[in-house]
Amino acid sequence: MKSHKPRNIKNHNLNVLRSVLRENRSLSTKDLSAISGLSVVSINKLLSELVETGEVTIQENSAITGGRRASIYQFNQNYNHFLVVQFTEKNQEIVALFHVCNLFGEVIEEKEFTKDELIWDLLKQNISVFIEKDSSISSIIFGIPGVEIEDKLKIMDFEPLSHLNLRQLVQEKFGIQVIIENDINAATLGYAVELNTSDEIYVSLYYPENYPPGAGIVYDGKLFRGKHGLSGEIKHLPLTSNKDIFPKPKEVLVKNIYEALQVVISMYDPTRIVIYTNHLDFSKDDLENIRIELTQVFPYFELSDLRLAASFQEDYLRGLIHLGLENLIHYME
Repeated sequence: MKSHKPRNIKNHNLNVLRSVLRENRSLSTKDLSAISGLSVVSINKLLSELVETGEVTIQENSAITGGRRASIYQFNQNYNHFLVVQFTEKNQEIVALFHVCNLFGEVIEEKEFTKDELIWDLLKQNISVFIEKDSSISSIIFGIPGVEIEDKLKIMDFEPLSHLNLRQLVQEKFGIQVIIENDINAATLGYAVELNTSDEIYVSLYYPENYPPGAGIVYDGKLFRGKHGLSGEIKHLPLTSNKDIFPKPKEVLVKNIYEALQVVISMYDPTRIVIYTNHLDFSKDDLENIRIELTQVFPYFELSDLRLAASFQEDYLRGLIHLGLENLIHYME
C-alpha cells in the first residue's frame, strides 16, 4: 500500500470538510468533528484556510454552549457559480433557458432567449452579459438537442449551431470550463438523481413535437453515452414508424413508442422506463395499452416499471445542474 504524503493527507481532509459542510450547510467544529472523524484541532487549522479563501464563512449569530459562544461555520454557496444554458423545445421552436446556479444547486437568476437570439454571434453576446455581471461564474454547462461528436455538434436540432465546435469557441472566448450534454441524457440523469438509488438501470424516451425522438440510459448513477456519444439516438432504429414526419400523428407516435420500447427492453432490461413527450394527446391510458401489448411480447417476467413523466424540463435542468455541481466540486478539490 502506498503511503500518503503529508500534503495529500491535508488535501484529503480539506475535501472531507468541504463535503460535510456542503451537505449540512453550517456546523460547529464539534459537529464537524463528530461527522468527519477528524480531531477538533485539525479541523480548526483547516477551517482557517477555508475561511481565508472564502469557501467557508463564520455565521454572525453563533451558538452559545456551556456559557461559551461556539463559532458556526457555513459553506459559502456563492464561492463559485456556474451557468446552465438549456436548449429546449417550446411551442414547436427551439429556445434557450439561461440559469445561474450556486454550489447548492440553486437557481439564482434565469432568462429565456428565443431562437433568433441563439445564433453564435448573439449567443456569445448573451453569455458575455451573464459573465460580466457575475465574475464568480467559472463554467458553462450546455444542454443541447443533439450530440457532440469529435468536438463538433454533428447532430443538432438547432441548425444555426450545427457542426460548430461550440466547446472550443466558448473556451477561447471566455477562458472557462465547458460541458456539453445531450438533453435526454441530462433528463434521465436528473430523474435518477431525484430517486437517489444505486445499482439500477433507468431508460428514458423523449418525443418532442417537431423533432426526432431520443433515449437516455443511466446505470448505477452514471450516464451511458457509448464511444462517440451516439447511444440513445433512436431515430436511427429501423422501425416501421420511424419516419421524419413532425408532429407525428397520434397513431404513428403510439406505434413508435411501442416499437422503441421493445428494443429498449430487449437490449437493457431496465429497472424503470420513463416516457417524456410534448404531445399533449398522449396519455397514461395510451401507455397502459402499450404495456399490456408488451406483456405478450415479454411473458417471462414482470415488465419494467413504465411511467409517463411529469415534467421533462424539470428533470432536464436537474440533470444539467448535477453535472455542473460535479464538475465544480471536482475542480475545487
